[in-house]
Amino acid sequence: MEGVTDNIQLILPFKAEYVSVARLAASGIGSRIGFDIEAIEDIKVAISEVCNKLVSIGSSVSDCYKIVYSVSGKCLKVTYLCDDPSIKCVFRNESDALAVHIINALMDEVELCTDKHILSMSKVLERDA
Repeated sequence: MEGVTDNIQLILPFKAEYVSVARLAASGIGSRIGFDIEAIEDIKVAISEVCNKLVSIGSSVSDCYKIVYSVSGKCLKVTYLCDDPSIKCVFRNESDALAVHIINALMDEVELCTDKHILSMSKVLERDA
């Protein structure tokens, strides 16, 4: 069933103690796709960077944000959304450069500052299953 996308949605409060839930979900989904431990750890670190940034800025309008894990073939795409329209470009300061560099280094594709979502990043399974 090539071309079919499975979406797993996770809604988390802006609290640091729930970042591990996002990491655990990514681990299970990545394992299901066939990523090795190293690739799964890369995905988890990138997810932590984004979640920690969202938790640190929070929202005065919404009490939660959504992570959508999209599985399409051998690709995992992770998209961050929030009902707060003021949360758009969360990595915009000079102090965010290291986090952006880490995310870009660990993931295959990263979309920052779009009108559709806060951030989107994806990783493709490179080896044949």
